[in-house]
Amino acid sequence: MGKSKYKRDWHKYDENLITRYELMFPFYVFEHWWELLAEENRNAKKTYKAPKEFNEFLAFLHTFLPYRAIEGVLRALERLKIIPTSLDYSTIWERVRNMNINFPEASDELEVIADGTGISTTRGGQYIIPKWGKTRDSKFLKIEVVMEKDEFKVVSAEVTSNEVKTAVKTVKDLQDKGKKVEKLYGDKTYDANEVYKTGVEVVVPPRKNASTKRGHPARRKAVREFKKLGYNRWREEKGYGARWLVESLFSAVKRTFGESVRATSF
Repeated sequence: MGKSKYKRDWHKYDENLITRYELMFPFYVFEHWWELLAEENRNAKKTYKAPKEFNEFLAFLHTFLPYRAIEGVLRALERLKIIPTSLDYSTIWERVRNMNINFPEASDELEVIADGTGISTTRGGQYIIPKWGKTRDSKFLKIEVVMEKDEFKVVSAEVTSNEVKTAVKTVKDLQDKGKKVEKLYGDKTYDANEVYKTGVEVVVPPRKNASTKRGHPARRKAVREFKKLGYNRWREEKGYGARWLVESLFSAVKRTFGESVRATSF
């Protein structure tokens, strides 16, 4: 066998992994605790013991630990004088459960990529089924992400049972805010009239049985163009390879947090 041409800079790769977790821990909260807390309590109806920015740290811990374990971690951090106060179980639960998730403001003109992925709601792992002959069905949450292509930032992320409906709603919401959505990239799941009705340029490969005589005019035109060019040429001319960005996002999230959720309810 010839020598592989593939070479990875392992030092750079390891540094990226280290930096990823460093960024996820909001250390700035520890450094600016009292300033943030003063701002939190400035016009508050009740006195808070910890700034709201601390919620991000709690939520990150909850990805891996139950609430009681987090309470123990906070007690240890208080004892070590890393934080000035710990929080009880009820406060931790309330802060994590009621967190506001905000995505970055989308650009005024943008192209978006839509895709979905499955997150397991069972902790056992798929290897158990063939190994032990378990027959119970695996259960998955379907998460759809719509992200901005050029800025590599998430526009929306939702649990959904209908990816087309969710993507269309996201595009319309952006349009209602005055954003100009120029293109939507997606797999064959998004080959639907509802997507073409949004008025954006749709970069989606049509299904094998897609008709050129029925459906939305823009979709019929897209199907004819696809059949004329063939997949490879169509892919190159339309820039369909941009879809790998959302796959990279899913991969990074699952490598960091795992492929299952801790939640036991919707």
